[in-house]
Amino acid sequence: MTASRDKPLENVLERAINEIDGDTVTFGDVLDLFGDRSFGPIIVLLGLLVVVPPIGAVPGLPMIVGLVIILFTIQIIFGADRIWVPGFIEKRSISKEKLKAADKKTKPWLKRIDGLISQRITMLTGPWSVYASAVIVIFLALLMIPLELVPFAVAAPGAAITLYGLAIMARDGVLMLIGYVLAAITTAVTIAFVPWEKFASFFGMG
Repeated sequence: MTASRDKPLENVLERAINEIDGDTVTFGDVLDLFGDRSFGPIIVLLGLLVVVPPIGAVPGLPMIVGLVIILFTIQIIFGADRIWVPGFIEKRSISKEKLKAADKKTKPWLKRIDGLISQRITMLTGPWSVYASAVIVIFLALLMIPLELVPFAVAAPGAAITLYGLAIMARDGVLMLIGYVLAAITTAVTIAFVPWEKFASFFGMG
């Protein structure tokens, strides 16, 4: 499923750095590395991309990540093996230097979070729960688009998406429950803080 089920969060960025050739990592590379394995690992990695600095601050990246998550999750629901995304998204790249900086900066606390993860309330991580979380992940990915207008707010759906991926990978029902709570908070933040008039005008709706 992933490099280490015991350290699902600590190792996921490191895998992308070490197992993908070249100086950059494209979304296509990530799909090739994780896409045919399971729902969990790639959802964790994509969620982290909009949470950890300095990657999450790249303009436009949360929207691209959100679109990839939506395409990925819909295809996973319908049983796809290799996930298809449009060429312009598949070729979008992030330098390994940025990934290494993010990995170095976040690894200590990611390691501590991994230490809190265990198999708990596994009935909440069964097939039905994976399907339900996939639907919620699609919703959260959609929220990334308007939340990009609110400074640092995309970290909220990114964190929730990461929790869902971790819960599935580690069969941790407690994380699944926390993911539901964070998804509700993200929805409230979106309703309260997004400048909807600006958002509508940006897409020519206002």
